[in-house]
Amino acid sequence: MFALRRKAVQTAGRRPAATSTVSRLYSTGQHGKTGDEVHHFAGSSQEHGEHHAGPENESLGTGFFVVLAAIPLSIGLYSVSRPDKDGKPAGLSRFIDSFSHYKEKWATQNTLHVQAIEQAAYNRNVDQNATPSMHIDLRFPEIFNTGSPYNVIAGQGPRNMDALVAHYQKQNTDEDERRAKALAAKQNNTRT
Repeated sequence: MFALRRKAVQTAGRRPAATSTVSRLYSTGQHGKTGDEVHHFAGSSQEHGEHHAGPENESLGTGFFVVLAAIPLSIGLYSVSRPDKDGKPAGLSRFIDSFSHYKEKWATQNTLHVQAIEQAAYNRNVDQNATPSMHIDLRFPEIFNTGSPYNVIAGQGPRNMDALVAHYQKQNTDEDERRAKALAAKQNNTRT
């Protein structure tokens, strides 16, 4: 008999892992512990069974008090904005009208701003629609003679620039004469 008991105890010692998993599937031990949170369709609670907490006192909230305070404030503001018995504007209206000089200041400021923008638009239009001059003013004719004085190939050194300067001076005087004739013709046309 003792040998049979010993074998049963040894066998039972080896089997608890397999039997405990099966029993845990149907176990409700987690819900039965005191202090655990219970989840149900109505939410979650710390209590178990049919016991419910009693009603709690809830405040009216800040929105209620804001609406309650807005009623006398709006009545007071309405009474302050009404004119006197004599027909004079109320103090609130006079206070608001004291800022009317800003309207004139802003009107003059806006007209100056509009004039500046119109002038800038006109200048931009003139600049973009003007025909570009193909004349390149050669202010520094010696640019052709700049360079290293070393390793200069024969015949490629500095040249005499007098003929080039004379050519551009003649071109400039011809252009000045043409402009003077055009201006004189335009003035004669405007007089008649």
